[in-house]
Amino acid sequence: MSAPAPASTPARVLVPWRIVVWVVAALLLAYVTTQAVGNFVGVSTPILANNEFLAKNGATALQSSVPWVALVLDVAIAPVGFVVALVVSRRMPPARTIVVFLTALCAVSALWFSLLQYVTTTTTIGS
Repeated sequence: MSAPAPASTPARVLVPWRIVVWVVAALLLAYVTTQAVGNFVGVSTPILANNEFLAKNGATALQSSVPWVALVLDVAIAPVGFVVALVVSRRMPPARTIVVFLTALCAVSALWFSLLQYVTTTTTIGS
């Protein structure tokens, strides 16, 4: 008697609903990332320019620090949220996958708005 042939694992097929969920989530989170990059440039550039001006004129006591940690976290939140949602939902049915991505979008948005509020309340130029 011959031994039974080992069962081969079936190839994973990407179903259309999964691709649609990924694309919609990626677009929404890409918007958050674009806004975060805009905040990164829009906040750091004037502060650095003001600090340079103050250093040239001897008013170093008035220089402000750039909130680098908050700005970098602001940019990194959305891609990390997408990857986490992708890993968590990789073997879930459609409804659960959608819930996971909606939860990720809500969490990313809450963190993004919190960091945005932190940056705007703690950043002052010239004082």
